[in-house]
Amino acid sequence: MNNDNKKSNGGKIAIIIVCVVLALLFLGFLLFIGIIILGALGITLFAVNYISNIGQVVGNVEELNYSYHEHVVTSYEEYQEYFGEYGFKSLTEVNFEKSNFYIFPIKTNNCGTPDFKVNNIAFTSNNLNGVYDTLDVGLTYTQSCGVCPESYTYYAIELGKDVKRIKEFNYKLDARSRRDCGNAEYKPMIYIYPEEDINVEVKLGNSDLITTSYPKYEKVWNVFAKTNGDLEYNGRTYYGLYWEGANHTAKVEKDGFVIKGEDTSKFLEEKLEILGLNEKEANEFIIYWLPKMEHNNYNYIRFETREEIDNYMPLEVTPVPDTTIRVYMNFKALDEEIEVEEQKLEKVTRSGYSVIEWGGSIIE
Repeated sequence: MNNDNKKSNGGKIAIIIVCVVLALLFLGFLLFIGIIILGALGITLFAVNYISNIGQVVGNVEELNYSYHEHVVTSYEEYQEYFGEYGFKSLTEVNFEKSNFYIFPIKTNNCGTPDFKVNNIAFTSNNLNGVYDTLDVGLTYTQSCGVCPESYTYYAIELGKDVKRIKEFNYKLDARSRRDCGNAEYKPMIYIYPEEDINVEVKLGNSDLITTSYPKYEKVWNVFAKTNGDLEYNGRTYYGLYWEGANHTAKVEKDGFVIKGEDTSKFLEEKLEILGLNEKEANEFIIYWLPKMEHNNYNYIRFETREEIDNYMPLEVTPVPDTTIRVYMNFKALDEEIEVEEQKLEKVTRSGYSVIEWGGSIIE
């Protein structure tokens, strides 16, 4: 009887041991699965903390060589080597003591630094000696008013110190426009043609309306103007001064022109010559505006008077030019033809030391 009890107890103990072993194996399996899941998702939870912009440069891709910088930066010295020339001081030595950073540029047609919102950041695949396969980022940014030069804003994603390299980087960018801009004054260009090489001071009134400028406008442009039209400013040479402005009042008036979209280029060639632009200036004007106009059924077009232009954005040039021409066009795309009085344009003749400006606005 005692032997039978011993056998029974022994069997129970064996079952308990088996159950414990199975439970431990099951927990181990769950832990293993958890590690795999955390391996895939853990970086999102603890290695990717935030995205922040470190600076913005306006220019062309050849000048920036920006693709060279699309990788993980692991030290402050490396950061300074790559980005110090642009004066980006957003990251410090303290940042690199605890984190590495994936730094990448986003190219936008935007006035000022884009207002970004991060929708998601995620790694895919597993860590292998600090190398991760893919980093995906979803971004939304709100565009400022105006149509501005392409700009490259560098952004940094903070990573764990274990992340040394990203094989592939992808981002999805959702651009949204602000609704409170009103009409914007697009792409005014100022050309200066002196009769001898001279220093010229250019001032824009209502500078608080300026949304962007190139070279950067800060109360005044002081340029050295050459007879061939080149402008030297802060060690660089420009062919013109560029600015854009917000809150420009433009609407369909009683006068103007209504032109078929397909006839736009011929119309602009004719009218810009009357208004005093030479062929080079007219070419640049048409190249910029034609893609926005020629595919419309019709376009309402009106050229602002000098008084209207000066009221919106006064222009002061010293020494005073012999000839100043300011051509501002407002237009609205039309589905159907409308009737307006034909605008009367007076022939403009340019002579001597001349300052020429052109720009335009889309009537919303």
